[in-house]
Amino acid sequence: MYRIAAPYTLSAANHWSWLPQRLARIVQARAYSIQRLKKPTYRHPRTSIRSPPPPGQKDGIVLEQSQSLSADVLRFRQETDLISRELPADPKNLQTWIAEFLRLGKNKLLDSHDSAQTARTLHNLHRKHKSSTTFQRSLHGLIENVRRAFALGTIPSAAQVPLHLLSYYKESDHHDQGIEFWKWLSERDDAILDPIFVGPAIELLAVYGADLQHCEDVFERTLLQQENISSQYQLQSGSIVPDRSRAVQISGTSLSLLQGILSARLLSGKWQSSYLTLDTAFRLHPTQIVPRFLDLFVYERPIFEALPVFFMFCRGGNRVSKVTFATMLDNLKKLADHTSSPSTKVGVVRAMFQMVEAYTGSAGVLNSRHLNILTRAVVCAMPRVPATVCTESSGSDEGIVMVVFDLFKRLFAYFAQHNALPDPITFHGTIPKALSLGYPLLAKILFDDMVILDLSPSVPTAESLMTAAGLLQDAELLKIAWRYITRCSERQTPNPHSWRTMTISAKRCGLGSFAEEQLRLFDSEIALSAMQAGNNDCVDSARLGKGKQAQIDANDALNFRNACTEMLELIHRMMRFQPGDFRDFQNHPFNEANLLTWPDNAEESWQRKLYDELTQDKEHENRHPTSPDGADDQKPLAVSNTGVRFDELRYLNWKAINSLLVQAEQSDKRVKTSTGVAAWNGRASPKVKTTKSTSGVRCAISIEQLQTYLHAIRKEKARGLGEDDWRELILRLRKPEHDFQKF
Repeated sequence: MYRIAAPYTLSAANHWSWLPQRLARIVQARAYSIQRLKKPTYRHPRTSIRSPPPPGQKDGIVLEQSQSLSADVLRFRQETDLISRELPADPKNLQTWIAEFLRLGKNKLLDSHDSAQTARTLHNLHRKHKSSTTFQRSLHGLIENVRRAFALGTIPSAAQVPLHLLSYYKESDHHDQGIEFWKWLSERDDAILDPIFVGPAIELLAVYGADLQHCEDVFERTLLQQENISSQYQLQSGSIVPDRSRAVQISGTSLSLLQGILSARLLSGKWQSSYLTLDTAFRLHPTQIVPRFLDLFVYERPIFEALPVFFMFCRGGNRVSKVTFATMLDNLKKLADHTSSPSTKVGVVRAMFQMVEAYTGSAGVLNSRHLNILTRAVVCAMPRVPATVCTESSGSDEGIVMVVFDLFKRLFAYFAQHNALPDPITFHGTIPKALSLGYPLLAKILFDDMVILDLSPSVPTAESLMTAAGLLQDAELLKIAWRYITRCSERQTPNPHSWRTMTISAKRCGLGSFAEEQLRLFDSEIALSAMQAGNNDCVDSARLGKGKQAQIDANDALNFRNACTEMLELIHRMMRFQPGDFRDFQNHPFNEANLLTWPDNAEESWQRKLYDELTQDKEHENRHPTSPDGADDQKPLAVSNTGVRFDELRYLNWKAINSLLVQAEQSDKRVKTSTGVAAWNGRASPKVKTTKSTSGVRCAISIEQLQTYLHAIRKEKARGLGEDDWRELILRLRKPEHDFQKF
């Protein structure tokens, strides 16, 4: 309102003549401001900016309406926060809440943050109540109302809204509606594809079955719409970061876009471009990778390839979900169960404990499910001993039992630090397996632990104990197991299978009188018929496992004891740290020397030379030289939460990607060869056990290819490549399959 006059020309005569005029203007401006403050003002309900009342409205009425509307907005936001925290949610309250959201949005009283928070809350509600079909049906109707309002523009626009809606459609298997929503987003006249929701859209297209080329076109179109040319370049495979020792200044939404195209490439079987995409993500944000990246490799690639990716995550301090970690442990345990080699079993268990160290070192928290899998894997790796010598008095297995007892005692104590105590499942899986392998002393020790924890075995577990007692001819163990069965039956007659098992085991233990005594005690026709069937089955020695157990091997026993000693030392080292804390992983070997890791035969000098050639920005580093400790630069060198410098972290990740590319190529060749041979001979393709992942796609565990894989590892370790051959191999595997526009 008051404009500053033109610049005043100063001279020796009027050098101070401008001062009274300027002071007068300042006084007038302050007087006007004081006069404005005395008038009634109108406060906009959406912001805190004070402005004069709109023309034609009375000040008092406007103030009253604005206060009422502000109260409605505040009440809605409080309700949103309450719903996001409350479990379970009432569908009626959700309907009222969404109706209020649509009303306030239509009246232009909300902002983009309210829309984003509402969409996020609806998405989280879907994840928390997946098991409730009725709730999901009601929730789907509410999400459809929000989608229609967003398309009509009656609610504030926010990029997070399509992000959560597209993710919901993918996870809830409403793919048709999700594809329809995506078409509307991409075909608008002013369609600007935001990377924050294009990533979930590409993943939805891949799950829906869209062609990979279509997903690549969407990915490239999104890159071309980026305003920052540097962001366009950095998202390409093989790009070079300006400074390898520091973080890259690029939007975090780039990870969402990379996650989407990674899903499309993995689902299409393009392992080479998938690993190059993972390499790009770890090069840009080595410490900020979202857990979904690891989930994709766990559920879409063999466990042998997912294992190095897991260690890459943990080395950089990236978060790993508890469910994904449990899935990986369970897949490794299945590998141990399906191999007959004792050394392989021990190697798998050793890898599982190394995973625990890496997971907890990156601030991961353990739970009871992790403990259940580990204890069962340890028992499964124990060398089998014959039943004729496996008694409490024999000392052939006492050393193994005691070292396992010490390992379990230390393991239980460590998990107790994470508030994860053994549950009945822990003992239901270990006791029958220990007894079937011929370790009754370990079974009794585990029984004592159950008593201390006030836990009781289930009927199937007690029946397994009785079967094992019969195999080992342990009368005391038989009586204890039968006591638990009768206690679970609550003074009623146990089921026929329990009677039958008890009869067979009692016959083997020479306790025929004990079986007859129990029959007189319960006096049941069902028990009598079951016992008669059990007596008839006693003649079948094969059912009792007679002659099926081989003698224990001294080398296997020594290998197992040494592995248990190493795992005890590892647990002792982990117990020095508090749960949820990061550990210093600088110079930590992780899983490089493990049996399951693909060997890297290249010399360190070769790898450093090629790494510098492919990733070093010489012009930038010449302009900004840095010393090893960063003392010559204004900014300190970036370090991960796990104590690893970014330049070293990027180099280790680059090496891991090279090994994965070589390994994936070998795996792909083996699969194609076995499939081609089967088709030529008119047989079915080799079986690969599959499970269902969170995205509804298959999970290749490749259990039946374990021996082939281990044979390939031994062959690869014996093979030596020259520097030129190795360089040619890495350059060929690192060549991008898609050449986008050069920036």
